[in-house]
Amino acid sequence: MIETNKFNIKTVKSTDKYGKFELSPLVGGFGHTLGNSLRRVLLITIPGAAITRIKIDGANHLFTTLPGVKEDLVDISLNLKKVKFNYSKEEPIVLKLDKKGPGVVTAGDIIDNDLCKVSNPDQHIATLSDSKSSLKIDLTIERGVGYTMAKEQKTDVVGEIILDATFTPVIKTNYTVEPTRLGKKSNYDKLTLEIWTDGSIDPLYALKMAAKDLINAFGQIADPKEFEDEIVTINTSISSQGSDISVEEIELPLRVTNALKKAGYPTVEALIKAGRSDVSRAKNVGEKSLKVIDAWLKERNFSWK
Repeated sequence: MIETNKFNIKTVKSTDKYGKFELSPLVGGFGHTLGNSLRRVLLITIPGAAITRIKIDGANHLFTTLPGVKEDLVDISLNLKKVKFNYSKEEPIVLKLDKKGPGVVTAGDIIDNDLCKVSNPDQHIATLSDSKSSLKIDLTIERGVGYTMAKEQKTDVVGEIILDATFTPVIKTNYTVEPTRLGKKSNYDKLTLEIWTDGSIDPLYALKMAAKDLINAFGQIADPKEFEDEIVTINTSISSQGSDISVEEIELPLRVTNALKKAGYPTVEALIKAGRSDVSRAKNVGEKSLKVIDAWLKERNFSWK
């Protein structure tokens, strides 16, 4: 029997937002098997925290103009979507931002606590023009998986604005496989895996979480357990996979993928926002490719805008 669990894991480089790891020696063929599986799970199932709702003092809707604030509320909401948090509780938590001008408002001005910490305090939010201007916001932070769209949510609170939210803390992953030796045998693989995060999760911890998710899934195949056919939601997206993932995940021909990127559609979210008509005008993107994209979006409960 071939032992597939005997290999070393080496940390080549590790920072708050980047990790590079080597796994070897792997049985021939397992480099791509593990690399592709881990990459997909890292982008799909790792939970994170994001702002889902905001309530701004003096604003009843997203198109309100705030006196003394350079940016409009649309720009402010887009900036708030980029703020990342380290938060591990399942229930929502409300943080406050209360800043007086003049000056720049950043994520570091959010009053966080030991339970919920801002991971990127330098993220720009707004600019206050004079001493009379101010910005007061109540921010609801929730933990979830994938991506939620504002139009799918509802609120009964007057003045509360719902935001699109990207929970996935893993921004990008990449892997390469090279041949390596074990004694006199040269038919082994060395897997090099790179992980980029938003800083709210350690790359090595994210890798371990992805491995455990795979173990749980394969465990159900090896040793099936009965369960009730009931769907439980914990603030997940309409799909388990966020729409901000790369178009490479659609598994189109390489020339079509490259054409989409060159045309300005590097992510699924960019495709959705552009709409089918605009995407169809991109070079090398024919009706056959569009049908593949249609099927992929439908399978994950996404739709063209």
